[in-house]
Amino acid sequence: MKKQHIFLAFFILLTFAPIPIFTLFREQIGYTNTENKTIEGFPELNRQNFSSWPKRFEDWLSDTLPFKNQFIELFRGFQLQSGLDFTQSDVIRGKEDVLFYRKTVDNYKGLSRFTEEELQSITDNLRNFFDYMQESDTKCLFFIAPDKEQVYNSLMPDAIRRVSNESRADQLSAYLKNHLTYPVLYPKSDFQNLLADYPLYFETDTHWNDLGGWFAARQIKSAFTGSDESKTEPQYHHYESSGLDLAGMLGLSDRFSEPNAIEMEFDDGLGIYKTQTINYGNLQRFTNDDPHSELHKKVLVIGDSFAEYYIRSAIHDIKDILFITYGDLYLIDLEEENPDYVVIMLVERNLPFLLDGVH
Repeated sequence: MKKQHIFLAFFILLTFAPIPIFTLFREQIGYTNTENKTIEGFPELNRQNFSSWPKRFEDWLSDTLPFKNQFIELFRGFQLQSGLDFTQSDVIRGKEDVLFYRKTVDNYKGLSRFTEEELQSITDNLRNFFDYMQESDTKCLFFIAPDKEQVYNSLMPDAIRRVSNESRADQLSAYLKNHLTYPVLYPKSDFQNLLADYPLYFETDTHWNDLGGWFAARQIKSAFTGSDESKTEPQYHHYESSGLDLAGMLGLSDRFSEPNAIEMEFDDGLGIYKTQTINYGNLQRFTNDDPHSELHKKVLVIGDSFAEYYIRSAIHDIKDILFITYGDLYLIDLEEENPDYVVIMLVERNLPFLLDGVH
Protein backbone atom coordinates (compact mmCIF):
# COMPACT_ATOMS: atom_id res chain seq x y z
CA MET A 1 0.00 0.00 0.00
CA LYS A 2 2.85 2.33 0.85
CA LYS A 3 4.43 1.70 -2.54
CA GLN A 4 1.15 2.57 -4.22
CA HIS A 5 1.04 5.88 -2.34
CA ILE A 6 4.61 6.65 -3.34
CA PHE A 7 3.85 5.82 -6.97
CA LEU A 8 0.68 7.96 -6.91
CA ALA A 9 2.53 10.88 -5.34
CA PHE A 10 5.31 10.56 -7.90
CA PHE A 11 2.76 10.46 -10.75
CA ILE A 12 0.97 13.60 -9.49
CA LEU A 13 4.30 15.38 -9.08
CA LEU A 14 5.37 14.60 -12.64
CA THR A 15 1.97 15.60 -13.99
CA PHE A 16 1.44 18.92 -12.24
CA ALA A 17 4.84 20.15 -11.05
CA PRO A 18 5.93 21.48 -14.48
CA ILE A 19 3.13 24.08 -14.45
CA PRO A 20 4.16 26.06 -11.32
CA ILE A 21 7.87 25.55 -12.06
CA PHE A 22 7.47 26.89 -15.61
CA THR A 23 5.27 29.76 -14.41
CA LEU A 24 7.83 30.85 -11.82
CA PHE A 25 10.94 30.47 -13.96
CA ARG A 26 9.68 30.99 -17.52
CA GLU A 27 11.89 34.05 -18.05
CA GLN A 28 14.97 32.00 -17.25
CA ILE A 29 13.76 28.87 -19.06
CA GLY A 30 12.63 30.65 -22.23
CA TYR A 31 9.13 30.72 -23.65
CA THR A 32 9.38 32.67 -26.90
CA ASN A 33 7.74 31.33 -30.05
CA THR A 34 10.34 29.31 -31.96
CA GLU A 35 8.07 27.50 -34.41
CA ASN A 36 7.57 30.24 -37.03
CA LYS A 37 3.79 30.16 -36.49
CA THR A 38 1.10 32.30 -34.93
CA ILE A 39 0.44 31.44 -31.29
CA GLU A 40 -3.23 31.05 -30.42
CA GLY A 41 -4.61 33.28 -27.67
CA PHE A 42 -6.84 31.96 -24.91
CA PRO A 43 -10.30 31.60 -26.54
CA GLU A 44 -13.25 33.54 -25.22
CA LEU A 45 -16.29 31.41 -24.46
CA ASN A 46 -19.68 32.69 -25.59
CA ARG A 47 -22.85 31.45 -27.25
CA GLN A 48 -21.56 32.06 -30.76
CA ASN A 49 -18.42 29.94 -30.41
CA PHE A 50 -19.66 27.36 -27.91
CA SER A 51 -19.33 24.41 -30.31
CA SER A 52 -15.88 25.40 -31.58
CA TRP A 53 -14.46 26.42 -28.19
CA PRO A 54 -13.05 22.97 -27.23
CA LYS A 55 -10.97 22.83 -30.42
CA ARG A 56 -9.75 26.41 -29.94
CA PHE A 57 -8.89 25.63 -26.32
CA GLU A 58 -6.96 22.58 -27.47
CA ASP A 59 -5.01 24.75 -29.94
CA TRP A 60 -4.24 27.29 -27.22
CA LEU A 61 -3.15 24.56 -24.81
CA SER A 62 -0.93 22.98 -27.45
CA ASP A 63 0.76 26.33 -28.09
CA THR A 64 1.31 27.16 -24.40
CA LEU A 65 2.24 23.83 -22.79
CA PRO A 66 5.02 24.22 -20.22
CA PHE A 67 8.45 23.24 -21.57
CA LYS A 68 7.00 22.72 -25.06
CA ASN A 69 9.86 24.55 -26.78
CA GLN A 70 12.42 22.59 -24.80
CA PHE A 71 10.86 19.24 -25.70
CA ILE A 72 10.59 20.22 -29.37
CA GLU A 73 14.21 21.32 -29.46
CA LEU A 74 15.28 18.10 -27.70
CA PHE A 75 13.34 15.91 -30.14
CA ARG A 76 14.35 17.81 -33.29
CA GLY A 77 17.91 18.02 -32.03
CA PHE A 78 17.96 14.24 -31.71
CA GLN A 79 16.65 13.92 -35.27
CA LEU A 80 19.28 16.38 -36.48
CA GLN A 81 22.17 14.59 -34.77
CA SER A 82 20.96 11.11 -35.73
CA GLY A 83 20.43 11.96 -39.40
CA LEU A 84 16.74 11.02 -39.29
CA ASP A 85 14.35 12.93 -41.53
CA PHE A 86 11.92 15.41 -39.96
CA THR A 87 9.00 13.20 -40.96
CA GLN A 88 6.40 14.90 -38.75
CA SER A 89 7.01 18.43 -39.96
CA ASP A 90 6.69 20.56 -43.10
CA VAL A 91 10.46 20.44 -43.53
CA ILE A 92 12.57 18.04 -45.59
CA ARG A 93 16.28 17.74 -45.03
CA GLY A 94 18.14 17.48 -48.32
CA LYS A 95 21.75 16.70 -49.04
CA GLU A 96 24.38 18.75 -47.20
CA ASP A 97 21.66 19.58 -44.62
CA VAL A 98 19.90 22.02 -46.98
CA LEU A 99 16.26 22.34 -45.90
CA PHE A 100 13.25 22.25 -48.24
CA TYR A 101 9.51 22.88 -47.87
CA ARG A 102 7.50 19.66 -47.85
CA LYS A 103 4.32 21.28 -49.19
CA THR A 104 5.93 21.93 -52.59
CA VAL A 105 7.24 18.40 -53.11
CA ASP A 106 4.35 17.25 -55.31
CA ASN A 107 5.12 20.07 -57.71
CA TYR A 108 8.81 19.11 -57.65
CA LYS A 109 7.85 15.52 -58.48
CA GLY A 110 5.83 16.72 -61.47
CA LEU A 111 2.50 15.70 -59.93
CA SER A 112 0.90 19.17 -59.67
CA ARG A 113 -0.66 20.30 -62.93
CA PHE A 114 -2.97 23.05 -64.11
CA THR A 115 -5.95 21.96 -66.18
CA GLU A 116 -6.53 23.50 -69.59
CA GLU A 117 -9.37 25.55 -68.13
CA GLU A 118 -7.11 26.84 -65.33
CA LEU A 119 -4.37 27.78 -67.77
CA GLN A 120 -6.87 29.72 -69.86
CA SER A 121 -8.34 31.39 -66.78
CA ILE A 122 -4.91 32.57 -65.59
CA THR A 123 -4.08 33.83 -69.06
CA ASP A 124 -7.33 35.79 -69.27
CA ASN A 125 -6.83 37.29 -65.82
CA LEU A 126 -3.32 38.49 -66.63
CA ARG A 127 -4.30 39.75 -70.08
CA ASN A 128 -7.28 41.71 -68.78
CA PHE A 129 -5.21 43.45 -66.12
CA PHE A 130 -2.23 44.13 -68.37
CA ASP A 131 -4.48 45.45 -71.15
CA TYR A 132 -6.08 47.82 -68.67
CA MET A 133 -2.70 49.09 -67.51
CA GLN A 134 -1.39 49.42 -71.07
CA GLU A 135 -4.16 51.91 -71.82
CA SER A 136 -2.12 54.36 -69.69
CA ASP A 137 1.12 53.43 -71.51
CA THR A 138 2.25 51.24 -68.60
CA LYS A 139 4.62 48.43 -69.56
CA CYS A 140 3.75 45.10 -67.92
CA LEU A 141 5.61 41.90 -67.10
CA PHE A 142 4.94 38.63 -65.26
CA PHE A 143 7.78 37.00 -63.31
CA ILE A 144 7.69 33.53 -61.71
CA ALA A 145 10.26 33.02 -58.95
CA PRO A 146 11.28 29.34 -58.97
CA ASP A 147 10.59 27.24 -55.90
CA LYS A 148 13.85 26.49 -54.12
CA GLU A 149 13.91 22.78 -54.98
CA GLN A 150 13.55 23.58 -58.70
CA VAL A 151 16.92 25.35 -58.57
CA TYR A 152 18.64 23.20 -55.92
CA ASN A 153 17.26 19.97 -57.39
CA SER A 154 20.63 18.22 -57.05
CA LEU A 155 20.39 18.60 -53.26
CA MET A 156 16.96 17.02 -52.91
CA PRO A 157 16.91 13.59 -51.22
CA ASP A 158 17.41 10.69 -53.64
CA ALA A 159 14.38 8.97 -52.10
CA ILE A 160 12.09 11.63 -53.59
CA ARG A 161 11.51 10.40 -57.15
CA ARG A 162 10.30 12.64 -59.94
CA VAL A 163 7.77 11.42 -62.50
CA SER A 164 8.45 14.49 -64.63
CA ASN A 165 11.02 17.28 -64.62
CA GLU A 166 8.33 19.71 -65.80
CA SER A 167 6.92 21.70 -62.91
CA ARG A 168 3.65 23.60 -62.82
CA ALA A 169 5.61 26.80 -63.48
CA ASP A 170 7.21 25.23 -66.58
CA GLN A 171 3.73 24.32 -67.77
CA LEU A 172 2.26 27.77 -67.11
CA SER A 173 5.17 29.78 -68.49
CA ALA A 174 5.18 27.79 -71.73
CA TYR A 175 1.43 28.28 -72.09
CA LEU A 176 1.59 32.00 -71.38
CA LYS A 177 4.40 32.57 -73.87
CA ASN A 178 2.13 31.11 -76.57
CA HIS A 179 -1.05 32.91 -75.51
CA LEU A 180 0.05 36.20 -73.93
CA THR A 181 1.76 39.08 -75.72
CA TYR A 182 3.40 40.44 -72.54
CA PRO A 183 6.82 39.29 -71.26
CA VAL A 184 6.82 36.19 -69.05
CA LEU A 185 9.99 35.27 -67.14
CA TYR A 186 10.67 31.99 -65.36
CA PRO A 187 14.46 31.79 -64.87
CA LYS A 188 14.77 28.25 -63.52
CA SER A 189 17.44 27.18 -66.03
CA ASP A 190 19.34 30.45 -65.69
CA PHE A 191 19.40 30.15 -61.92
CA GLN A 192 20.54 26.52 -62.10
CA ASN A 193 23.48 27.61 -64.25
CA LEU A 194 24.37 30.42 -61.84
CA LEU A 195 24.58 28.09 -58.83
CA ALA A 196 28.13 27.06 -59.66
CA ASP A 197 29.29 30.58 -58.80
CA TYR A 198 26.58 32.19 -56.68
CA PRO A 199 24.50 31.10 -53.64
CA LEU A 200 21.05 32.31 -54.70
CA TYR A 201 18.76 30.84 -52.02
CA PHE A 202 18.99 30.50 -48.27
CA GLU A 203 19.80 26.97 -47.08
CA THR A 204 17.45 27.14 -44.05
CA ASP A 205 14.68 29.21 -45.66
CA THR A 206 12.21 28.90 -48.53
CA HIS A 207 13.28 32.23 -50.10
CA TRP A 208 15.99 33.35 -52.44
CA ASN A 209 18.42 35.79 -50.85
CA ASP A 210 19.43 39.31 -51.94
CA LEU A 211 21.71 37.85 -54.60
CA GLY A 212 18.79 35.96 -56.12
CA GLY A 213 16.80 39.20 -56.02
CA TRP A 214 19.66 41.02 -57.78
CA PHE A 215 19.69 38.57 -60.72
CA ALA A 216 15.89 38.84 -60.94
CA ALA A 217 16.23 42.64 -61.11
CA ARG A 218 18.69 42.35 -63.98
CA GLN A 219 16.40 40.07 -65.96
CA ILE A 220 13.39 42.30 -65.42
CA LYS A 221 15.32 45.43 -66.42
CA SER A 222 16.51 43.70 -69.58
CA ALA A 223 12.96 42.66 -70.47
CA PHE A 224 11.70 46.25 -70.07
CA THR A 225 14.61 48.23 -71.51
CA GLY A 226 16.64 45.81 -73.61
CA SER A 227 19.69 46.17 -71.34
CA ASP A 228 20.54 44.74 -67.95
CA GLU A 229 23.43 47.14 -67.41
CA SER A 230 23.36 48.98 -64.12
CA LYS A 231 25.05 52.19 -63.02
CA THR A 232 26.96 50.06 -60.56
CA GLU A 233 27.98 46.42 -60.22
CA PRO A 234 27.38 45.52 -56.57
CA GLN A 235 29.62 43.46 -54.38
CA TYR A 236 28.24 41.10 -51.77
CA HIS A 237 29.42 39.58 -48.55
CA HIS A 238 28.17 36.91 -46.17
CA TYR A 239 27.04 37.79 -42.67
CA GLU A 240 26.36 35.61 -39.66
CA SER A 241 22.78 34.45 -39.25
CA SER A 242 20.97 31.74 -37.34
CA GLY A 243 18.55 29.42 -39.13
CA LEU A 244 15.62 31.10 -40.87
CA ASP A 245 12.00 30.15 -41.65
CA LEU A 246 12.42 26.40 -42.31
CA ALA A 247 14.66 26.03 -39.28
CA GLY A 248 12.02 27.99 -37.36
CA MET A 249 9.33 25.51 -38.40
CA LEU A 250 11.42 22.87 -36.66
CA GLY A 251 11.97 25.03 -33.58
CA LEU A 252 15.70 24.77 -34.30
CA SER A 253 16.66 28.27 -35.42
CA ASP A 254 19.47 28.36 -32.86
CA ARG A 255 20.77 24.92 -33.88
CA PHE A 256 21.20 25.88 -37.54
CA SER A 257 23.36 28.61 -39.03
CA GLU A 258 22.54 30.22 -42.37
CA PRO A 259 25.58 30.09 -44.69
CA ASN A 260 23.86 31.91 -47.57
CA ALA A 261 22.94 35.09 -45.69
CA ILE A 262 23.98 37.75 -48.23
CA GLU A 263 24.22 41.52 -48.05
CA MET A 264 24.60 43.50 -51.28
CA GLU A 265 26.96 46.45 -51.35
CA PHE A 266 26.30 49.13 -53.99
CA ASP A 267 28.94 51.78 -54.62
CA ASP A 268 26.58 54.30 -56.22
CA GLY A 269 26.29 56.29 -52.99
CA LEU A 270 22.51 56.44 -53.25
CA GLY A 271 20.37 56.93 -50.21
CA ILE A 272 17.52 54.39 -50.18
CA TYR A 273 14.39 55.21 -48.23
CA LYS A 274 11.17 53.43 -47.31
CA THR A 275 8.67 56.28 -47.42
CA GLN A 276 5.45 54.49 -46.55
CA THR A 277 4.26 51.28 -44.90
CA ILE A 278 0.61 50.52 -44.24
CA ASN A 279 -1.54 47.52 -43.39
CA TYR A 280 1.35 45.65 -41.71
CA GLY A 281 3.58 46.01 -44.76
CA ASN A 282 1.03 44.99 -47.39
CA LEU A 283 1.81 48.32 -49.03
CA GLN A 284 5.34 49.74 -49.04
CA ARG A 285 6.93 52.63 -50.96
CA PHE A 286 10.62 53.01 -51.68
CA THR A 287 12.67 55.76 -53.29
CA ASN A 288 16.27 56.84 -53.79
CA ASP A 289 17.85 60.29 -53.75
CA ASP A 290 19.40 60.23 -57.23
CA PRO A 291 18.61 63.55 -58.99
CA HIS A 292 19.11 62.28 -62.56
CA SER A 293 16.01 62.30 -64.71
CA GLU A 294 16.59 58.86 -66.26
CA LEU A 295 15.74 57.32 -62.89
CA HIS A 296 12.50 59.22 -62.48
CA LYS A 297 10.31 56.19 -63.15
CA LYS A 298 7.74 54.41 -61.06
CA VAL A 299 7.37 50.64 -60.82
CA LEU A 300 4.34 48.97 -59.29
CA VAL A 301 5.27 45.53 -57.95
CA ILE A 302 2.40 43.17 -57.14
CA GLY A 303 3.66 40.03 -55.46
CA ASP A 304 4.65 38.06 -52.40
CA SER A 305 7.63 38.02 -50.06
CA PHE A 306 10.05 37.07 -52.85
CA ALA A 307 9.42 40.46 -54.46
CA GLU A 308 10.88 42.28 -51.47
CA TYR A 309 14.32 40.81 -52.20
CA TYR A 310 14.01 41.97 -55.82
CA ILE A 311 13.11 45.49 -54.72
CA ARG A 312 16.28 45.88 -52.65
CA SER A 313 18.31 45.83 -55.86
CA ALA A 314 15.79 47.36 -58.27
CA ILE A 315 15.49 50.55 -56.21
CA HIS A 316 19.06 51.43 -57.22
CA ASP A 317 17.88 51.76 -60.85
CA ILE A 318 14.34 53.05 -60.34
CA LYS A 319 13.33 56.27 -58.62
CA ASP A 320 10.03 55.10 -57.15
CA ILE A 321 8.83 51.58 -56.31
CA LEU A 322 5.41 50.80 -54.89
CA PHE A 323 5.02 47.26 -53.53
CA ILE A 324 1.59 45.69 -52.97
CA THR A 325 1.13 42.16 -51.68
CA TYR A 326 -0.95 40.06 -54.05
CA GLY A 327 -4.64 40.43 -53.23
CA ASP A 328 -4.28 43.94 -51.77
CA LEU A 329 -4.44 46.03 -54.93
CA TYR A 330 -7.48 47.79 -53.50
CA LEU A 331 -5.13 49.73 -51.22
CA ILE A 332 -4.20 52.10 -54.04
CA ASP A 333 -5.82 54.09 -56.85
CA LEU A 334 -4.21 52.77 -60.03
CA GLU A 335 -5.13 55.80 -62.11
CA GLU A 336 -3.72 58.17 -59.53
CA GLU A 337 -0.50 56.18 -59.16
CA ASN A 338 -0.06 55.85 -62.95
CA PRO A 339 3.09 53.66 -62.84
CA ASP A 340 5.51 53.46 -65.76
CA TYR A 341 6.00 49.73 -65.22
CA VAL A 342 4.03 46.91 -63.58
CA VAL A 343 5.69 43.70 -62.38
CA ILE A 344 3.59 40.82 -61.10
CA MET A 345 6.02 38.56 -59.23
CA LEU A 346 4.94 35.34 -57.54
CA VAL A 347 6.93 32.39 -56.29
CA GLU A 348 5.99 29.15 -57.99
CA ARG A 349 3.99 27.73 -55.06
CA ASN A 350 1.71 30.81 -55.10
CA LEU A 351 0.72 30.56 -58.77
CA PRO A 352 -2.83 29.35 -57.91
CA PHE A 353 -3.47 32.90 -56.61
CA LEU A 354 -3.82 33.90 -60.26
CA LEU A 355 -6.98 31.82 -60.64
CA ASP A 356 -8.85 34.47 -58.62
CA GLY A 357 -7.73 37.30 -60.87
CA VAL A 358 -5.36 40.21 -60.28
CA HIS A 359 -6.72 42.14 -57.34
